[in-house]
Amino acid sequence: MNSDTQTESTGKAAIFRSVSPEGNWKSLRYTSPATRRVPQNVPLLVDNLWEWRRPEGFPNRRFSAFASPTAALASKSAPGGVVCRAVLKGTFSLCQLKGWTDSKFHPECKSLPKLLAAKLGSTWTNAPLDHKQEVGRLWMPCLTKAEVQSLFETVDTLKSIRQEIEESVTYWKSVVKIASLDCMIDIEGELFFEAPEGYELIRVENG
Repeated sequence: MNSDTQTESTGKAAIFRSVSPEGNWKSLRYTSPATRRVPQNVPLLVDNLWEWRRPEGFPNRRFSAFASPTAALASKSAPGGVVCRAVLKGTFSLCQLKGWTDSKFHPECKSLPKLLAAKLGSTWTNAPLDHKQEVGRLWMPCLTKAEVQSLFETVDTLKSIRQEIEESVTYWKSVVKIASLDCMIDIEGELFFEAPEGYELIRVENG
């Protein structure tokens, strides 16, 4: 889990999550997951490439909770859920994706798999099984930065395209660290955060 949690909640602004109506969620203290979570909306390959290029100090998406800047957007992202205000406790690390309400809409979810397929081409698809498996590790769930780096450094087919792939991963240029909840820079952009000291959910009336 990322330990760079510098921001502290001021309590003046809010972020929102939509959660399952089942279970005793009221006034419950939530914490960041202890293990990496497999992405639900983003292709595994893309998730691995984004983690590979994640800047130092930014939240790790695999350990993050996701939220919206308005109750309406939270409701839209998870229809049928209970819309709550997320109250972050203590210090936390919070980011916002500019221009997209959900990372699944980011163009790299389509462009990066297409680019890899084009660059690997028949050299990979017609290769023996062992070689296919080497490259195919890029599609395995939740690779670490070091694991992705190692593949691009040790697998000959990936070595030759490493620079182009590296330069094509621009997701983090659209992500901004939020210094305060009062300073969100996009009225619709997806939010994600790590909160080692937890967060509470308070139901939004009529939400």
